Amino acid sequence: MLVGLSTGSDLEEVAALVTRHRLAGVFLLGHWTSTSRIRAATARIHRAARAAGAPRALIAADQEGGLVANLTSSDFSPLPSAARMGTGSAASCQALTRTMGAQMTRAGLNLVLAPVADVVDPQLGSGNAPIGALHRGFGTDPATVSRFVTAAVTGYRQGGVATTVKHFPGLGAVRANTDLAVATDTTTSADSANLEPFRSGIAAGSQTVMVSSAIYSRIDPTVPAVFSSKVIPNLLRSALRFAGVVLSDDLGSAKAVSAVPVRDRGSRFLDAGGDLALCADPSLVPAMVEGITARTSAARIRESSSRIDTLISGLPG
Repeated sequence: MLVGLSTGSDLEEVAALVTRHRLAGVFLLGHWTSTSRIRAATARIHRAARAAGAPRALIAADQEGGLVANLTSSDFSPLPSAARMGTGSAASCQALTRTMGAQMTRAGLNLVLAPVADVVDPQLGSGNAPIGALHRGFGTDPATVSRFVTAAVTGYRQGGVATTVKHFPGLGAVRANTDLAVATDTTTSADSANLEPFRSGIAAGSQTVMVSSAIYSRIDPTVPAVFSSKVIPNLLRSALRFAGVVLSDDLGSAKAVSAVPVRDRGSRFLDAGGDLALCADPSLVPAMVEGITARTSAARIRESSSRIDTLISGLPG
C-alpha cells in the first residue's frame, strides 16, 4: 500500500504506519510549498521503510503540471498543464519532464503519478470533470496523446523517477470525477483507439499503470475497474502485455468506491490482479491491511510484493 501524506498530516504517525504495516511508502497530497519540509518528510519516510526492512520507500507525487502539482516550492520549476504541452512539441515536453524528474529525485521522491494518458472526448471538453475541466489531458486525438505520453514517460525517467501512466482504461469519456462521485464510461471498449496512449506509455517503459475507479459498461459493467478481473489481468496484463506494477486510484477517500466496505477495498483490488493500493486517508490503513491479510491469498500477496520489490530496487537512492 501507499498511504496519503498531506501537508497537515502528523508525519510521525504516518511514518509509524509505514513501519508497522510494512507499507511500500506514501504519496504526497496538497500543496507542499517548503523545500525543507519536503526533504524532511521524504527522509523520514525512507527511514521508516528501512526500519521495516526495505531499502527505501516509494514516495510519489501528482506532479503532472498546470493545476495538478503537489510540489510548488522554489526548487521545482513550474510545469505547464498537459493541455498546454500538447499544443507544443514532444521534444519540449520531454525536456520539461526530465527537469521535473531530476528535481523530484533531488528532493527524495522516486515516483511521479503521471503522465495522464486519458483521451478527452471532444464532445465533452470541459464537461469531462476529471480531465478536460482541469486541462490534464494532452489532447482529444489518440495519436497526439500517445506521442506526448511517450515523451513524458521518457523525460521523467531520464530525470530519475519512475512513472505512472493513468487512469486505465481512460477517464476521458466520463462526466463525473471519481473522487467526488460514481462515474460510468459507456463508450470505451477493449479495442478502443483511446487505449493507444496506454500502449505507448508501456512501450516507453513506464514502470507502473494506475487503474481508474470508474465503471466501464462495455468492458465490465458490474464493478469499478479497480476491482475488475476483466480490466486488470485480461485487458491490461494480457492484451496490453503490461508486466509492471499496477496501482489503484485512491481507495480511501474516493466517492467512487465508498459503497465498498473499507476492509474489503484493498483485498478486492489485489484479488482482481492489482499490486499497489493507494489510500489517501491514513486512518483507514489498518482496516485495509487487515482485510488484505485476512482475505487475499499468500501467493497473490507474494506475486505483487515481488513486482513492488523489483520496482523499488531499481530506483536510485
